[in-house]
Amino acid sequence: MFMERQLERLRRRQNASLGYLLIRAGQRLNDLAIERVNADGPVFPLRAAHTRLFPYLARSAGIGVTDLAAQLGVTKQAIQPLVADLVRAGFLRQRKDPNDRRAKRLFLTEAGVAAMHHGTGVLEEVERLLGLPERRRTALVASLRALNEALDGVPGSSGDRTGSISAPATTPSARR
Repeated sequence: MFMERQLERLRRRQNASLGYLLIRAGQRLNDLAIERVNADGPVFPLRAAHTRLFPYLARSAGIGVTDLAAQLGVTKQAIQPLVADLVRAGFLRQRKDPNDRRAKRLFLTEAGVAAMHHGTGVLEEVERLLGLPERRRTALVASLRALNEALDGVPGSSGDRTGSISAPATTPSARR
């Protein structure tokens, strides 16, 4: 009985927590999108772990493997298989870092950018399936942009390392 009460208390707290609800909704949207991408017959089976890399890879200057691992809070060894998958799929290329001969930088290929466009399209398709009225969807997008802008100013948030995702990235300058 004690455990049931504690779990019920936990569920009430989670249902009132902005952070929890955002994380859970994000996980569920990501899971649906991955399922749909994989149903399209991908180059390789996309996993949630791969999708964690994409926001960091969408930089024209590339990113070092060590930096990528640090920003994700994992070891280099943990992301190497994921990077290898994306390289084999033709979505990434590795180049020697001009500042450190031992290091490699990762860059999206044209196929990688196309895959990200496809993935974004799948997310948009999933969003349409939600059936949210346009006014409500627009308000939600505006609220999430405001949240991302607020997070950009929080030390240690990924926004201060990856560049703002608050504004729509319709042009390269929109991400700066």
